[in-house]
Amino acid sequence: MIIVGAGIVGASFAYHAYQKAVDKITVLSSDLPGDKNQATTNTWGWVNGYASNDKTYASFRQANLNYWPKLINDISNLEHSSKGAFIWDLDEKELHQTIKQHQSWGQSVKISTKSELLRHLPNLINSPTSAGFGLDDLAIEGFRATQELLKASKSKIIKVNVKELVFENNKVTGVKTDDEVIYDNEVVITAGLGTPNLLSTIDIHFEMRSSLGLLAYTNPLPSLLNHPITSFDFHARQDDKGRLIIGGKFDDDASNEQNTKETAEKLVQDMATRLNYNGKMILDYFTIGSRPLPIDGRPKIGRLVRHNGQKISGIYLAVMHSGITNAPLAGKLGIDEIITGKRNKLIKDFLPQTLNKLEILQDV
Repeated sequence: MIIVGAGIVGASFAYHAYQKAVDKITVLSSDLPGDKNQATTNTWGWVNGYASNDKTYASFRQANLNYWPKLINDISNLEHSSKGAFIWDLDEKELHQTIKQHQSWGQSVKISTKSELLRHLPNLINSPTSAGFGLDDLAIEGFRATQELLKASKSKIIKVNVKELVFENNKVTGVKTDDEVIYDNEVVITAGLGTPNLLSTIDIHFEMRSSLGLLAYTNPLPSLLNHPITSFDFHARQDDKGRLIIGGKFDDDASNEQNTKETAEKLVQDMATRLNYNGKMILDYFTIGSRPLPIDGRPKIGRLVRHNGQKISGIYLAVMHSGITNAPLAGKLGIDEIITGKRNKLIKDFLPQTLNKLEILQDV
């Protein structure tokens, strides 16, 4: 099996392929965990089950949230930095509606009062009157989690640019890199924003969009935030090194920022006014990540088909945002489908293409 892409999604596929005794796993990617151009390297790292007004997607996210602890238990050095997260980036009415909706779907979320916020976030100045709280939400250091998954997969990892798919008789048989042609039985595409270009080499049109996410990292600090927090105009958490990771309005697009360093410095300066801390808080560094966004916001996981509805063999696609939340089961259920040919009901609505509502794969 060849996996194209070494972010958290590709790493999950590699790990679960190894768990299913796939004996030769090769991961090919121009960007590896820690490289500045990789989406996983630049993730904020919040694992959560929210997907307002989309019960199917919320159920998938929640299932991933439930599965993360098993991965953490099974893999050495894989861990979460914190558990539980607060949100108050909605007006009061919408916040209560969102929490009530997700509670009705069986998720472990609730409304926290101001007194609870003061207890859990004692260093925060001007706490809101109420906030949503995801009891099982996790903070994960994305690139380190990816490294551990890849290590546990026993994969052969090659840093190389994959520029084309090898395709004949309606079957993908390998890939072309800048240096060579590599053949294998199955090619899994987990290449994020590189997906459309790769699929165009086999005459598949796959549309995506992107936005830039700016994150500011402070110098290491004493413990100031026990949980990730998301407000109207900022989001912040403290990582396992003590750095605050700060962004602006959640999922905002930083494309129009004229001076990203100044913007990052302002994020830190503003955060300093929100916390009871008399020490020195400065910008250590900042990252700008390109989010890989499927057009409808849902994951795209599964086999590809030709324009006439004929399934293409030898290739499987998995692209999504947020990878940090969705990667565990995308990889597990994706590998199960590749091996057995059967599609799990949790991903049944996430086919990469919709061709005249054609039912392509059997649900289980």
